[in-house]
Amino acid sequence: AVIDHLRGHGLARIAITRDGNPILAHENGTTVEVPVMPVQAMDTLGAGDILHGAFCHYILEQEFLLSLERAAEVASLSCTSLGTRAWIARERFA
Repeated sequence: AVIDHLRGHGLARIAITRDGNPILAHENGTTVEVPVMPVQAMDTLGAGDILHGAFCHYILEQEFLLSLERAAEVASLSCTSLGTRAWIARERFA
């Protein structure tokens, strides 16, 4: 229902996060679920902001669904430490 409503306003690409569940993604008339990496979450503070920032980074050079997948991975990893930045030192991103 939400995707149809947003499409009615002319949006071609739509993504709806659902906590740790797959992201609903709509592009070119097709809706799919983008997997979210399961992690042992310690702190979810800032995960949405991190997902949005990572998505903005990846969408500049990659297609929509892959950008969502990679952004979801970054956001999931951000939940594995206390605070919003402690996890960065131990991760490497492509």
